[in-house]
Amino acid sequence: MGLAHQFGHPRGLLGALVGRVMAKGNAELSRWVVQQAGDHLDGPAQRVAELGPGPGIGLQALLVQFEQAHVWGVDRSSVMLAHSRKRNSSAIAAGRLTLVEGGTSALEASRPADLVMANHVIYFWRDPVAELTLIRGFLRPGGLVALGYQLRQHMPAQAQKRFPPAGHRLYETDDELTRFATAAGFTAITHEVKGSTDSPDGRVALATA
Repeated sequence: MGLAHQFGHPRGLLGALVGRVMAKGNAELSRWVVQQAGDHLDGPAQRVAELGPGPGIGLQALLVQFEQAHVWGVDRSSVMLAHSRKRNSSAIAAGRLTLVEGGTSALEASRPADLVMANHVIYFWRDPVAELTLIRGFLRPGGLVALGYQLRQHMPAQAQKRFPPAGHRLYETDDELTRFATAAGFTAITHEVKGSTDSPDGRVALATA
């Protein structure tokens, strides 16, 4: 399995290496997306989930931001769940964090969620509207989905080169995500940019169920 495939579903020793790369490269975006979600969420959060938490830094931030909430981390990769488990062992022991192996449908465990967050996950969805429709079904009315991402032209050169041949989808504009979210039944869709618009550190799409 090539490196680009590993980012979509980390496995084995190479997957563990990818997890360390994610922990270093995506940490600040994960924390920022959590802050943005907290600012946009309507009402208190009791049930919060992250789809594709990878090494678990976003889960850490969710546990701090939403200190009264139970948090779920759902990931297809057992390697990434092991990273998340190690990084957040105290929250698991305290009964605040539940880790589930699976894809989007495994968010069923968090229903009715107040918030579902997914950072750097949308590139790996073959049918984004179907995935977002599933997520909307697991949210309470008025619940929020927060999608952290980067547009193609702002991604590292190697990702731009290697992701499309591996079947991953890169996006040119925010409007593409807006169309998907609208088709999935979301409303009040907004986009925020981390850093400068010319050279952003990342973006987030926020949409209400």
